[in-house]
Amino acid sequence: MEFTIEAFANKMILCIVGLSVLVALGSGVFFHLHENFYIAETVPFALGVALATGLNITKVIWLKASINKTVDMDTPKAAKLFYQAQYFLRLLLTAAVLLVAALVPFVELMGTIIGILTFPITMRLMQFFVPPDVEILKPPTSTNHVQDAIAEIEAHVEKEGE
Repeated sequence: MEFTIEAFANKMILCIVGLSVLVALGSGVFFHLHENFYIAETVPFALGVALATGLNITKVIWLKASINKTVDMDTPKAAKLFYQAQYFLRLLLTAAVLLVAALVPFVELMGTIIGILTFPITMRLMQFFVPPDVEILKPPTSTNHVQDAIAEIEAHVEKEGE
């Protein structure tokens, strides 16, 4: 079976949705078991998780499109600039969703934060589905993840150009 970024993204979306459902159900059980919490607190928390799930799915789809476009670019410098801009825009989108969750009274900020954390958790879980010969999606070897990813994209773009 051949590895494709589209299949990987679809598996990632399923994993994000599954983790989010587990978080929402877990919060419902938690709120139900503790007498000082009420069912009215479960709904805003679940709305926060749902908002974050929508954000995470959007980020996966956007990331898939970014990777496909970056790999097809002509020069490593253009690929690097495009990747950095896309990364920054995804970060801004996350900040906007957190701001909305903080300002809207019927959405729980903590549910949104926990829901957003399903994205990096899913990224770690998805490493088990990546074949060992796929170089670009291997975990970074240093603490500077962004620079490692950019270097890997540049190397891949240079290799494609040869």
